[in-house]
Amino acid sequence: MKRNKISRSGVFAATFLLALVIGSGAQGADKRQPPPPPKVLSDLLACRQIADPAARLACFDAQTAALASAAERSDILVADRQQVEEARRGVFGYAVGISPLLDAAGGGAEAKRLDTTVTAARRSRGDGWIIAMAEGGTWEQIDSKPLALSPKPGQKVAITKGSLGSYFVSVDGQAAIKMRRIQ
Repeated sequence: MKRNKISRSGVFAATFLLALVIGSGAQGADKRQPPPPPKVLSDLLACRQIADPAARLACFDAQTAALASAAERSDILVADRQQVEEARRGVFGYAVGISPLLDAAGGGAEAKRLDTTVTAARRSRGDGWIIAMAEGGTWEQIDSKPLALSPKPGQKVAITKGSLGSYFVSVDGQAAIKMRRIQ
């Protein structure tokens, strides 16, 4: 099967170039420290330490202009926790690790399960299944276990991470089949 390298590389580029600004109330149970904020943000936050109101305002004006310029050039992207979670769901199942930014933003825990729905399903050449999911991922069956009922658009799917990079996909409550993400 031919793999779509453009969409996969696009997802990876967006994931690895993502710079996040997370609300100050975000705390994870994990002891790992999140990556430091981008310099343009730390420079802006440093303005709060200036005692003289006129100098503080001048600092804020200069640094917000620098932040706006960085955002216009896409040198920095700002995302809230919901957007980060959507990005994590979108890359679930790829063989590479999660970006440290997505990892820190998600509370430090790697996702072990994804609940989604089928958007399309078809038979593969080897009589297995190729299933497209709502998050945009496409999965290919890699075992020969049959499904009792054919997958249909709209059915619920549970994708569970197994050991050694394997994934088990249960369609509409049926016994899970072993699959890998191909797009």
